[in-house]
Amino acid sequence: MPSALGLDQVLVRYVAAYREKSSWAPLKGLIRFSSGLGLAAGLVVGVVSVAVVASLSGMQRELQLTLWAVFIVLPAVVGVQLWQAALRGLDRPARAVLLESVSYPVCLLAFSWVLYLVIGPEITAPHVALANAASWLITFALGLMLLLLNIPAPVRQAVPSYEKSMWLDMVPPLVFIGFLTHVLLRADVLVMGIVSTTADVGIYTAASRAAEMIQFVEEAMMLAGASLFSRIYASGNIEELQRFVTLISRAILGFTVPVYVVFMVAAPWIMGIFGDEFVRGAAVMRLLTTTHLLGNLGGFVMVMLYMVGRPRDVAVAVGFAAALSVALSLLLIPKFGIMGAGIAHGVSLLLLKASLVVVLYKRVGVVSLPFRFRGKTL
Repeated sequence: MPSALGLDQVLVRYVAAYREKSSWAPLKGLIRFSSGLGLAAGLVVGVVSVAVVASLSGMQRELQLTLWAVFIVLPAVVGVQLWQAALRGLDRPARAVLLESVSYPVCLLAFSWVLYLVIGPEITAPHVALANAASWLITFALGLMLLLLNIPAPVRQAVPSYEKSMWLDMVPPLVFIGFLTHVLLRADVLVMGIVSTTADVGIYTAASRAAEMIQFVEEAMMLAGASLFSRIYASGNIEELQRFVTLISRAILGFTVPVYVVFMVAAPWIMGIFGDEFVRGAAVMRLLTTTHLLGNLGGFVMVMLYMVGRPRDVAVAVGFAAALSVALSLLLIPKFGIMGAGIAHGVSLLLLKASLVVVLYKRVGVVSLPFRFRGKTL
């Protein structure tokens, strides 16, 4: 989180806006500036992390080597995030998805398999961490190549200009949001680790991860639609923006409902994949899946607020939601176990989504829901 600095969201927003207005000089400057700053931050955080691990006494050698291999490649990981964001801003979402969703996992599986064939059952975590590092380096190179190939010709010829103060204004709230989002998404598990048994933590974590799979529809729509949203907003056509937001919300809901039905019916079987003792987590998986379905009604409203330059509003909303998640987890988990954790997480997440929908309407005048309000009052 401190390495990326929220620059991926800055890139998606401003690259799309500059492209819409044919502002090639600041577009080129933004890509250069964010790339340099992000890679430098990744290098600093990586080196410091390696040094911290080296200074810790009593750590197992295998764990130490694993952490070193992970941290040393951090600049490449940040670079991939930035290349993806720039490609999305340039209206190349398919090429962006190719990096982290295709190139990296395919390389990781391939390298890990080769290591297993060479080393055999003696393969250890440091070996796989090296495979991970190699995979990120290859994906980094591929992403840089794709970005260079897809930069418009006018950008190549432009003399870069830099609007650093405007770009950097988004960084602090985005870093803050990143931290609080992890608190919000993991408060239930953290509290369970304190007050519940290891078995309950394992079952709940598996149910939570399984339920999160329903989010792939929203994430796919976000990857394809964020830059287009930014471009329409930059044009100033609010009516067109409302039509787009309504359409994207309906598409997310339409594609999510069939997946939701399958998950609700197959929940015991899905949980049973982890082992027979996990089947009792089917009820909480259904609860969390329903939460995500309802949350999807708001579309990718958080990213929309990033695109219109309102990260501070998002930071406030996420801060309240994170605090509520922690409080509800402490209140409900000791009494209701894994169902209490699911309720705490679900309530916090839905209130966050609802508040962001209201904020988007108040700030921009569009309603991020799959249905229209005639009176337009929220």
